[in-house]
Amino acid sequence: MKPSLLIVVGLIAWLGGNSHAAEVSQWQKLVEAANQEGQVAVYGGQEISHPDIIAAFNKAYPGIKVLATTGRGSELMNRVIAERRADKYLVDIMASGPNGPRTLYLAKALDPIVPALLQADVIDPSKWYGGKHWFADPENRYIFMFEGTTVSSSLSYNTTLANPEEIKSYWDLLAPKWKGKLLSMDPRGTAPTPLLILYHNSEVGEAFIRKFYTETGMAFFRDRRQGTNWLATGKFAVCFMCRDIEKVNKQGLPVDTIMPEGVKEADGIGGGGSSVIALVNKAPHPNAAKVFLNWYLSRQGQMVWQNVMNKKEVEASDSMRIDIPKDDVLPEARRAPGKKYKVVGFVDPEPVQKLLQAILK
Repeated sequence: MKPSLLIVVGLIAWLGGNSHAAEVSQWQKLVEAANQEGQVAVYGGQEISHPDIIAAFNKAYPGIKVLATTGRGSELMNRVIAERRADKYLVDIMASGPNGPRTLYLAKALDPIVPALLQADVIDPSKWYGGKHWFADPENRYIFMFEGTTVSSSLSYNTTLANPEEIKSYWDLLAPKWKGKLLSMDPRGTAPTPLLILYHNSEVGEAFIRKFYTETGMAFFRDRRQGTNWLATGKFAVCFMCRDIEKVNKQGLPVDTIMPEGVKEADGIGGGGSSVIALVNKAPHPNAAKVFLNWYLSRQGQMVWQNVMNKKEVEASDSMRIDIPKDDVLPEARRAPGKKYKVVGFVDPEPVQKLLQAILK
């Protein structure tokens, strides 16, 4: 090898080594600053506040205590908005379904995610579905989609009263035989994500939603346990947006989910079927929030999350990371190898809320 070529090769190696060293140094400084803060405040459901997830993070970063506040996304977001109006900034990071973070996005209460991604395996797009990072906000900056579960139909049924073979399309629910036998979570207030997806789906849209809620004798529930109980006891035959169906089914009660591949208009990943994570701005512990974010989205963090959701919570969940094992993912959530799915990211809630206000006074 010529001396000049040796110099070039040596320079490249030196630059690469220095770049890696700078990367490590930056991360070490961040962790030191996070340890000085000593804690991180996380808001959300079991996808971020489950004890096993917190324990795994604390094992990796024992100097950062996790202060977890658990609840439904919309309830927590109302709480955060109320706190901020009172000049109280108490939360650092949150994970939930897209609705809650979307509310904070519209209130300009989020920090961009990408500048906070510092770990190499998190930054590398090849580790994620489709070779890229996915977002649930129109700017593709603030609401990071880490879950890539196939979109649920959001339909469940009482196995003694309904046959899923009779429901191959959402439009089938408008048939006279289902009148007075349908149940739905009350959509008034913040429009639920499954409805946003239906509204923006050209095969369903406003026409279906209007008929669905005004011509079927639909009953509403607000308490999720009550809705699932009504379905399990046979008070209603089919439910839209009932929850914990997998858990109740495993208890031996006659309920089951209508799988998305069985419904013509339900295909894709994201939207209401995928949890997201977001950094709240004016955070009290911004360095600890970045450490938690990078750990959570790392290979190790996503393996812990995926196992907890499928094995402990029995909630079908598939990470957007493609470099982790999928053996623990429940069959109904697992993406088929080689299949290309449409990813549902941001969906505008405003026209749906206006429609619901008009038809559900």
